[in-house]
Amino acid sequence: MLHWRKNSEKPSIVPDKISSPIDPKLLLVIFGIVGAFQIYLYAAFPNPNDASHLIDVISVINPLISSIAAFFVVKRYWGSRVFGKSYLVLAIGFAMNFIGETVYGIYDLLGYDTTFTVADLFFYAFYPLIMAHLILNIRFFKPKIGILTKSWVIAIPIAITLVYSIISLQKHGEANFGFYTGLIYVVLGSSILSGTMLGARVFRQGALGVSWLVLLIGVILLTFGDVWYSYLDTFDQYTLTHPVNLFWYSGYMIVTYALYKHQKTI
Repeated sequence: MLHWRKNSEKPSIVPDKISSPIDPKLLLVIFGIVGAFQIYLYAAFPNPNDASHLIDVISVINPLISSIAAFFVVKRYWGSRVFGKSYLVLAIGFAMNFIGETVYGIYDLLGYDTTFTVADLFFYAFYPLIMAHLILNIRFFKPKIGILTKSWVIAIPIAITLVYSIISLQKHGEANFGFYTGLIYVVLGSSILSGTMLGARVFRQGALGVSWLVLLIGVILLTFGDVWYSYLDTFDQYTLTHPVNLFWYSGYMIVTYALYKHQKTI
């Protein structure tokens, strides 16, 4: 595997091992911060709706920081065979979430209906871009994927989508507009969830295995949160202080940390 060394026009080979690319203590700090913030929300906002402005700000800042971090990786490794392009689509993906959260926050601030808005189109765009990032990297490594692996990669999104469809149809009694908009999130989110699990399996043995695994864990947390949210939304159980938010908060923070490590170690 090749990459471009800084201030050099010649590619260099990534070493077989990278010593201690990830600090486990920092990951614990991230989970600690997220947990403490969730406790604060419960204590400070007995009525979850009162936390709307704070949650809107956090929701906008998180994908923005991740997007900026990804663009730094793109800038440094644009001349590489795969990293520049793959991280460009990753950066754009997080930028789509940033724009989506911004639009959603504006609608919420103005008191408009947020059931389905332009923001959702930006949220939808996030998933194919993340999938493109995974495909570019997995193809580059050309792994041998057995029948068993292919089976669970396909089975996971099918199972999650099927369960959602059954539950949602039983709840609403029909396939209405809300069902289909939620279904899109479930299909896309579960596909990314399955794809990132495959990526984690593919990359775990490489020189960047640990760094990449942490990045994918962050993406898995984000997409798991999206899928869980779709289920909660079906039963009108989501609130601004619901624990599902922990997956989004920690997911973005872990992604940002992993991207920082990528910039230092690729």
